[in-house]
Amino acid sequence: MESEPQRLCPHCGTPVARKAETCLMCGAVLRENRRRQIGLPSSDLMLPLLIVGALALLWIWKPWQSSPAQVAAVVSATPSRTATAMPTATYEVAPSATPLYSPTPAPTATLPPDQVRHTVKSGETVSSIAKLYGTTSQAILDANNLKTNTIISVDQELIIPLPAANTSTPTPTLTPSPTPFVYVVKSGDTLSAIARTYDTTVEALMDANGITDATNIVAGTKLTIVQPPDYTLTMAYETYEVEQGDTLYTISGKYDLTIAEIKEINGLTRDTLSVGQQLRIPVGTATPIPTDTPTPTLTPTPGPARPAPALLGPPQNTAFEGADTVIILNWASVGILDPDEWYTIRVRRTGIIAQILPVVWTKATSWRLPSDLYIEGLTDPQRFTWQVNVMRQTGVDDDGNRIGEQISPTGVVRTFTWK
Repeated sequence: MESEPQRLCPHCGTPVARKAETCLMCGAVLRENRRRQIGLPSSDLMLPLLIVGALALLWIWKPWQSSPAQVAAVVSATPSRTATAMPTATYEVAPSATPLYSPTPAPTATLPPDQVRHTVKSGETVSSIAKLYGTTSQAILDANNLKTNTIISVDQELIIPLPAANTSTPTPTLTPSPTPFVYVVKSGDTLSAIARTYDTTVEALMDANGITDATNIVAGTKLTIVQPPDYTLTMAYETYEVEQGDTLYTISGKYDLTIAEIKEINGLTRDTLSVGQQLRIPVGTATPIPTDTPTPTLTPTPGPARPAPALLGPPQNTAFEGADTVIILNWASVGILDPDEWYTIRVRRTGIIAQILPVVWTKATSWRLPSDLYIEGLTDPQRFTWQVNVMRQTGVDDDGNRIGEQISPTGVVRTFTWK
């Protein structure tokens, strides 16, 4: 058996027992020394521990790196590099002198002559606007890309498609010729424009050339241009005394005359009347007496700014039958109307049931007669007269109805029946 290593007293070198706590020779205490020997690592571990400690010291010190001043410079420059590398810390602001949009509004597009703009007023609906212009609600909805259930608002601007396009007045090349003479219709011509150019009437041209539909004239057609008959009329008159509530409009309906005719016959310059005022009213049938004045040579003369609209359809004395009949009154355009200019349609029902319809103001060149005017069970057909003039609106009355002045000659009166 291998013997235990001998233990020596560290003070005197005398051999002592391994578990002895005091040297018998010198009396030194051996307990502390024993504890130190137990706590110290062996010689085999000292070298590795020293190497590890040296490496840790070198790692902390890092003598191979820059001097403290250089390190400080690098550290101070680091925030600048970091700020540049972070996109969220960089903001670009547009200069105040550079406008982001053009302050000039885009110009309003010019509408074609068969369309107008309408600004919605309080209480108006799509159907009421359509009735005002003689068009349909669906046409207005389609022109403005609106749905059927769309609600329009006050001051909203709508494009109104008119049922008939305005036509421009051609300027024909005129050559002196005897009266009557032949005119060859050109593309774009209308019968009303030709009549205005040669100072005649649509009715005279239709009678002279056997035309039954004024809207259907074809380029290349030869028209005989004639002047309307020049007559001096002799007429009997009666005296009418103005009563309370009378107006020129009600009196004109009562006697089947136009307001312009009553004013001309009585030399009136205003539309107002006074109770007790006496008016001359023509009665009976006028007797035409041809004058001996020779017909002047036709020379194109500029017509009025707004001529009387020529009535196109229905023709004179047309007879309609049935409650479901659609009756549309058509007339020729007098050009593009100004915002305050309107066509006015005056319709009267005569006979057993007399009625004066409210004046219709419209920008269109057609108007549909309301179907509720038809009366069932009448033995004789209802008789209607209608007339179209051009008016300039000057304001509204107390009831909100338009009022104005007539700026065209008085239009021709036509008649039709409805049974």
